[in-house]
Amino acid sequence: MLNYRITLEVLTPVYIGNGSQITKKDFFLEDGYAHIYDPIKLYLLFGKDYEEFLMNNFTLTDFLIRQSHRKNLNLKSALRYSVLLGDNSIRKSDGINEFIKDPYGMAYVPGSSLKGAIRTAILGNVISEKRGEYSGFSRERIDQFGSTNKIEENAFGEFQKSIFKNIRISDSKPIDNSNLILSKKIDIFKDGNSNNKLNLCRESLKPGTTIEFSLTIDDFEKGKYFEPEYIMKSINFFTDQYRAKYLKKFNSYKDEYGKDVLYLGGGTGFLTKTINQSLYGEDTLEKVSRFLEVKFKNHKHYKDRSIGISPRAKKCTVINRETMEMGICRIRID
Repeated sequence: MLNYRITLEVLTPVYIGNGSQITKKDFFLEDGYAHIYDPIKLYLLFGKDYEEFLMNNFTLTDFLIRQSHRKNLNLKSALRYSVLLGDNSIRKSDGINEFIKDPYGMAYVPGSSLKGAIRTAILGNVISEKRGEYSGFSRERIDQFGSTNKIEENAFGEFQKSIFKNIRISDSKPIDNSNLILSKKIDIFKDGNSNNKLNLCRESLKPGTTIEFSLTIDDFEKGKYFEPEYIMKSINFFTDQYRAKYLKKFNSYKDEYGKDVLYLGGGTGFLTKTINQSLYGEDTLEKVSRFLEVKFKNHKHYKDRSIGISPRAKKCTVINRETMEMGICRIRID
């Protein structure tokens, strides 16, 4: 058994959701922050006025401004935490997708999220190294084996005996909520423009945050897939491939982050989560556009083929007026 430490440096906002949404009834926008409040404690403070507020269409920002004349209330006693706004276009009526938190209310990154990203990178690298062995899979449509179960079985063995079970990654250490930032979803197209009108915000880890995990490798001699050097090689291969075959087609592309980078969490885009580019090679555009055309019938993905990019929008956000991709982290294994 070998033990290592994995350190991630957040380069662009990372979002990992818990399935819940912070609604306009739960946060107050003020001075560049969203203040998240406990509804039960607000009820104890405001009583019937708060009940009536819950029944109308006002935001919590509206309600607290209207109640600001009540100087004797200790509003801080109802405050859960505050989150910095990454973009001044975030509105008091927006919904906020909440970041996953532990039972003590602290943000963290599940080890399964990081392990999934590493697994995808390794699988993509294995396919590229043994292209002939996977040529039969490349003749199939994406949706005929959407979960890639058969490909993973070929690469790692049957599920119960998978050599990938020899790798364990802990959940991260707790992350103070002061490291959260609100990032708004933005789609950027080939010409650099965006016509995205979704009012979708996410609690994300802000750039500069450091995240630590424990990595345990069992039965080290069984396969090279678990050597740290091979993990890093696979991560760099996967990211370089994504840049060369997809990102460089966008006019706004520039390589700002260099080596030892992986994409983590939600909102990073379809191709960062799949092995399609490794599997389909030059046919990726055709395969992906046809898959998306079937899956999202109203989005006219057949046009992607003439544009030369599919998906036709890369997933971004804006922090301090700077547009950036979601979910980019620098990884180190010690």
